[in-house]
Amino acid sequence: MNPSADAMTKLENLSEERARKVISLIDDLTELEELEKRADLIAALASLAEPGEDIPWEQVKKELDAKFDYPASAGQEVSR
Repeated sequence: MNPSADAMTKLENLSEERARKVISLIDDLTELEELEKRADLIAALASLAEPGEDIPWEQVKKELDAKFDYPASAGQEVSR
């Protein structure tokens, strides 16, 4: 049985009150996900509006890996 079908079967076997509570939680989680997406979009737009030169991800990753003592990815050397 796939996870969706299993979840539906469990929902069908709940009392009406518990099923309503589960549906309410799912609705809350959906709303929370939308709020998180909106916050991410606002942060991304604010970042794009910042003055200055863009820093390539590879450079940021190298610096963070070195700062937090993560091993370099295969084929990459971290200068310290």
